[in-house]
Amino acid sequence: MTDPIEGIRRIWSTVLGTEVQDTDVNFFDAGGHSLLVMVLQEHLEELVGREIALEDLFEHPTVRAQATLLAAGPATAAVEAGLGARTRSQLLGRSRSDASEEC
Repeated sequence: MTDPIEGIRRIWSTVLGTEVQDTDVNFFDAGGHSLLVMVLQEHLEELVGREIALEDLFEHPTVRAQATLLAAGPATAAVEAGLGARTRSQLLGRSRSDASEEC
């Protein structure tokens, strides 16, 4: 990846169907939603040639943050961000009891 920010910005533009200029805007504020973040995940994985955890995209929701994440690599990024294994409920700010009540 020569310019990771530019590559990720282009992917966002493709996924969102609109030209993304602000590299510090949150993916969801730019028009993304839960289904599109999975499409974004696939494109980013193709770009870097490795798997990317969906949770990492929620933790790094901007073009700039994703460029840093992808440059750091999978293990390094998790350690630097202080991330362990987190459930989707925790990422969304719900307790386990809230999540189990929905089922």
